[in-house]
Parts: sequence; structure tokens; C-alpha cells
Amino acid sequence: MNYNVVVVDDDEIVLFLHSKIIQAVGLHESPKTFNSALKALEFFKSVPDDTPILLFLDINMPVMDGWGLLDIIHQEDFDKKIEVVMVTSSVDQGDKDKAESYSKIIEFVEKPFSRTNMETLKLRLL
Repeated sequence: MNYNVVVVDDDEIVLFLHSKIIQAVGLHESPKTFNSALKALEFFKSVPDDTPILLFLDINMPVMDGWGLLDIIHQEDFDKKIEVVMVTSSVDQGDKDKAESYSKIIEFVEKPFSRTNMETLKLRLL
């Protein structure tokens, strides 16, 4: 499937690293990166409804955290085809449990993700 790949994290170094890993494994040649959930939400408005989005999403961010963005993309009137990989430094089991309540989350990985994580994910998505 030809995804529009988006990485959302408030840490510029993580954005750079994750973008490079995504490129290195051939998941996408130029993923979009955003340092806030609000900027990503604005970008989603420009994506055609029939274009699938693969979103790598951090949980803990200022202004709107990952949970807030997830609440929006799970609303009935949000009409984008989107799958989410939660990427977090949190080791809280409560976060993992909460992630299971969101149908669009396909994976939960610890930050920073590795090349192996992305190669495995790429194989699942093909």
C-alpha cells in the first residue's frame, strides 16, 4: 500500500532520526515530519480522503498530546484512512492498555524505534 507517512514528535532530533530510519528501510522516501499534533492535523486536511496515512505518533507533547490527536482521528466525521504507530519513551503499562482502546493503533513501540522495528512493520504492511 502506498502510504503518506507522517512522524509527529516534539523533539527535533527524534524527528530527524525516525525520518532517516523510515527512509533507510524503504518505508517512504520523504516522510512528513511535524513537531506538534496541531500541525499534523492541519496537514491531514490537505491529504485526499482516499490516500492512506501511516502516522508515527509520540504520546507526550505540549499543547496537544498524542491522546488528544487520537481522540480527533477516531471521531466519526474524521474521514481519513489512517493507521497509527504509537512511539513513546513511556514504559507505563497504563499507556499500553489505553492504546489498545484505539482501533487505529496498529503498533506500540518504544522510542527511539530501530531499523529492525521498521523493517518488521514494513513487512506487515506489504
